[in-house]
Amino acid sequence: MFQSERLEKVMCDKTGFIYVGFDHHKEQHTAVIMGGFNEKLGEVTFQNKPSKFSKLLVKAKRYCTDGKGIVFALENSYGYGR
Repeated sequence: MFQSERLEKVMCDKTGFIYVGFDHHKEQHTAVIMGGFNEKLGEVTFQNKPSKFSKLLVKAKRYCTDGKGIVFALENSYGYGR
């Protein structure tokens, strides 16, 4: 495989997802939604309650166009995450 073909394959794979990074806190969490080229698509803050996690999923799914998947990245929560 040529270098350009390899680069193209990686770029296609990278753009097939959106990325959600979490910053956990005791009372609330903040998540940033990023695209495949490191562009910020959105941000959501929600209370640390199981009933509030759907807010994050609803917002993240807005960016799942063209069959994109979601990759979640979690910071160590030290017991704050649910």
